[in-house]
Amino acid sequence: MKDSWSLARKGPSGSIKLLLDLVLKLNEAFVQARDLDDILNAVLAGTTSGEGLGFNRAFLFLLDDHEEILQGHFGLGPRSPEEAGRIWNEIVREQMSLFEILAGVRDQLMDEDHPVNKLVKSIEISMSDKSNVLVRALDENRAFLVTRDPKPDAVLSPQMCDRLGTDEFAVAPLFSHGESYGVVVADNLYSNNGISHELLYSLHLFTGLASLAICQSNMYRTLENRMEKLRQVNKAVEKQKHLLVETEKFSAIGRMLDRLLHEIRNPLSAIGGISRVLRRKESDQAKIAYLDAIIKETDKIEKTLIHIAELQDTGLVSLEMVDLVSVVDLIAVMMKSDLEEVGIALHQNYPSEEIIIKADRERLSQAILYIIKNSLEAMPDGGILVIALAKKGSDVELRISDSGLGIARGHFKKVDNPFFTTKLNALGLGLSKAKQIIQLHGGVLSLSTNRIGGTTCVITLPRVIPNPFQDKK
Repeated sequence: MKDSWSLARKGPSGSIKLLLDLVLKLNEAFVQARDLDDILNAVLAGTTSGEGLGFNRAFLFLLDDHEEILQGHFGLGPRSPEEAGRIWNEIVREQMSLFEILAGVRDQLMDEDHPVNKLVKSIEISMSDKSNVLVRALDENRAFLVTRDPKPDAVLSPQMCDRLGTDEFAVAPLFSHGESYGVVVADNLYSNNGISHELLYSLHLFTGLASLAICQSNMYRTLENRMEKLRQVNKAVEKQKHLLVETEKFSAIGRMLDRLLHEIRNPLSAIGGISRVLRRKESDQAKIAYLDAIIKETDKIEKTLIHIAELQDTGLVSLEMVDLVSVVDLIAVMMKSDLEEVGIALHQNYPSEEIIIKADRERLSQAILYIIKNSLEAMPDGGILVIALAKKGSDVELRISDSGLGIARGHFKKVDNPFFTTKLNALGLGLSKAKQIIQLHGGVLSLSTNRIGGTTCVITLPRVIPNPFQDKK
């Protein structure tokens, strides 16, 4: 039988040359591979193919997520000596390239019922078993020749040979940049060719190069995850841009209403007041009727102006499960350029884990935006803005503190008045609207002075506390 998988007959220089050829051929596959399984498939194909290292069988063991168990992942090789002979003859006859072999082995690797896969998947080894040769290979970053019977420069392990059903095998680690991934185990069960030191050395070099490809794949996957998160943030920013637009609209409406109140309310009050004085002095019923009509219509106009100025809320909110951390973080991203433009330094202090509340995301974001914009207006020459989040029992507390001009202590209770403001040319609707929205969420908004001379707005909202038994059956 012509052995197209054997490397034992080659000398050291031949082994290294073959390894270099193998690396060049697999480099393209490693670079193009984005899925980890594609790289692992190429590792096993390179270990067993005639154009590769030429082992009869190869097994892959990978560390679990907690790095506590070395678990059999999948294997590659014939079912029997007869199948091995048929495969070798077919490879020679068809002159199959490494990439053709790689394409052909995918089905076997994914076949859960294939004997080689069933064998390797049945084996798991605790990383605490430091006497196991597979654990040693990974811990020491060394390749070992393992035998059933004593042999020079080999590790004696009849137990592992029995589990793999072979008299000797080679094991080499998958290890790169301080990261352990697993081990590759290979043998020559059907050809009975011995495993030379050169072949063992070549296997170790090959697994080292394969480890670099695995490291690259993990880095690529991490980068993809981060890019996906960035894409989601960008989408959310685009989706929430209208909140800023709406806030600006309210600001414009406020300025317009402020002008209307100044230009209309005073003369309107004068008309109404003079009409009432004239009515009390008038005895002519026809003139009294005219004056009553004037008084009635001025009252109607005044009430209309008040309703417009108050911007009465509908009192309706659409509640859903919302992560308050992500809401606050997104608003901070949206406001960053505005804060930097006027020289305001933003400090954020909140946990990385989710804090879930029931809220109307858009309305709650509006309220927070009103408060931040109020702080921004209080610091026209720059300053410090601190946004902090913390759990307080069954509630969550959001603190927005600024180093602005501050609010006099006697004015704190006047936040309920939508027309109260200490600013010139403004209506003071922001804090009033924010408080209305917070109250619709069952929360509380309060103001206080802070140590840096400005104002701290504290929003307290009920949070959703997860049930630890919810996912358990």
